[in-house]
Amino acid sequence: MSLLQTEERLMDSPKRTESTDIQSESLKVKKELNTFFIGVQQTSKVTRKYIETSSHGIQLYYQEFTPEFIDAQIIIVHGFGEHSGNYKQLTDCFLLNNFKVHLYDQRGFGFSGGIRSKATIEEMHMDLQTILDQIDKSIPLFIFSHALGAAIVISFCLMNPQFSIQGLICSSAQFRVPSKYGKMKMITLQMMAKICPDLQINTYHNLSFASKNNHHIRKLATDPLMNPFMSIQFALNVLLFQQYILPNANQFQIPILILHGKQDKIASHLDSVDFYIQIQSKEKTIKIFEQGFHEMHNDSEWPKMKTIITQWCQKMLIKEIKINYLKQYNHGVLVQPYRSKIRLLTSILLIVLRKKFSCLKTSTQLSLVIFLELLLRIFISQ
Repeated sequence: MSLLQTEERLMDSPKRTESTDIQSESLKVKKELNTFFIGVQQTSKVTRKYIETSSHGIQLYYQEFTPEFIDAQIIIVHGFGEHSGNYKQLTDCFLLNNFKVHLYDQRGFGFSGGIRSKATIEEMHMDLQTILDQIDKSIPLFIFSHALGAAIVISFCLMNPQFSIQGLICSSAQFRVPSKYGKMKMITLQMMAKICPDLQINTYHNLSFASKNNHHIRKLATDPLMNPFMSIQFALNVLLFQQYILPNANQFQIPILILHGKQDKIASHLDSVDFYIQIQSKEKTIKIFEQGFHEMHNDSEWPKMKTIITQWCQKMLIKEIKINYLKQYNHGVLVQPYRSKIRLLTSILLIVLRKKFSCLKTSTQLSLVIFLELLLRIFISQ
């Protein structure tokens, strides 16, 4: 049986627990490996397996690439609708610079288990902790995150202020719901999240917004692991990120490199600029690419982006940055409660209706107040 057939069987296997040693000098191996095998030119060991999560028995598809010499390690967190296989060039870049690379498909995406695009923020934070538990704590750690993956990692860091790493790299971070959706759609979203959170909707994601590279767009269009559907619950996550990350950005202190394209029509570069201005990190850098689209790591900006990332990581490795892991992590986000706002709106309604309200019995008045408050809770997120 050829190596290609063996690897294909490995990829189709539900276990995928084997570790495969790859000799980088073997031309035969290079030619026969399929498209899922990335980083073969620079790595001496590749491990693919499923790892258990702490919720609902779901397993995450995990890949680990180990170079011959290790100076640091990095976790790559992908964005919405995609999977870890979309980061081949990035993985090769880090391996060339002696970084041990950890990739995983988030629950509901790629090869990982779970209902497609339905995870809550709490579950995604728990999955990130699962990956953190896999790594060698003695090696300096970086995290690369893209789009909604950046929102997941940043919110995780904000919820755990004592957690500290060597550096965080954010690419095309998505912190807000696109303005085109408007307030009425946001209100409708909050109502539907209470009624039918499992409902899947088509995002009608325009693949041409991802990259200027037509070859890459064709690849995305034919990739069976790409998922354009989003559950109501997952859409609510984006709204919660909007209500949590930017209002609490001044509490963020981890060294960070922010990369964003000015032509990004999926996540606005202005949000990244806003976040950069507010954060309190002593080491913070932002680079806006004038012609950059959403996936700059798969576009013409990649050579320059690669240089910026490499130089920044080397700079952070020289600095004495304290890395701190926690025994227990907080999950989910704490959005500021709107209870006072609900009380205020209830009072306004009662003032407007005071004449009719005063004619009612005490028990009826109490019931009406409770009803009004419950009604307002439907429209205002807690």
